[in-house]
Amino acid sequence: MTATITRPERGGALSRKKPHHSSKISGNRRWLHVVLVPLALLWMIPVIMVIGLSLLPSHNPSTTFFGMFPAAPTLLNYLLVWQQNPILLHLVNSLLITVPSVLLVITAGSMAAFALARLRVPLRAVFFGVLILGLVLPMSGIVVAVFKILQALSLYNSLLGLVLVYSALGLPFAVIIIRTAFLAIPHEVFEAAVIDGANVWQIFWRIYLPLAHPAISVVVIWQVMMSWNDFLLPLVSLGDNHLKPLTLVPLAYQGLFLSQPGALFAVLVLISIPVALVFLLIQRYLVKGLAGAIK
Repeated sequence: MTATITRPERGGALSRKKPHHSSKISGNRRWLHVVLVPLALLWMIPVIMVIGLSLLPSHNPSTTFFGMFPAAPTLLNYLLVWQQNPILLHLVNSLLITVPSVLLVITAGSMAAFALARLRVPLRAVFFGVLILGLVLPMSGIVVAVFKILQALSLYNSLLGLVLVYSALGLPFAVIIIRTAFLAIPHEVFEAAVIDGANVWQIFWRIYLPLAHPAISVVVIWQVMMSWNDFLLPLVSLGDNHLKPLTLVPLAYQGLFLSQPGALFAVLVLISIPVALVFLLIQRYLVKGLAGAIK
């Protein structure tokens, strides 16, 4: 007698397990959305309040819905800010501070991360420990030292001085994040490239750097936020009005807060727009880069 082996049909027990598993995953995602959506709305309340108060007219300061929306919204505050301040000049100053610092941090940080991850660097553990210590230094604790260093180097009241300071402050975070991404790349990739005749620069530029773009996106967002939103260092290191960035414009309304609150919040909205745009452009790499950094 010959035994016959029957194959399970497509609608059999094996195929019925997958829909059950996928339905379980979709159910977990629904519960996750139930939890995360209210939290996201809660975190959006300050943003909504700032945008709403930027539409507050000076002649009618009454608000509705827990003070988040003006009773008579208007866009005249943005026009008022544009007329009272050289917004384009301050915007250009902020760009001249932020863009070079981001480029310097990405360039120097990725090179240092590659050296610490794949090359034989003397005292590599010591250098990495110093970088970690650089992350715990508060801005308020080093502002006096930074001020004296800028004066000694004749970089006080100079945009170049701020670019160098922000680059130095952003390098520890950049090296740690990008180095973690480089370590996640199998070492066999490095060895195979060496066997194929590639030098160190070619391996770094053509292989490792393209594979680390999620981590680089995280560093870009971090550096943009630190350089663009900082208030303390430009306040103490820039004296001329034509050199001040956009973050110092609200100081013009500190004495006019009671009479022009809408203009003050309109400036805050203008300051936040570039950072939000950068985040929207590279947000798909952000979670992936942070997940790789945690691993």
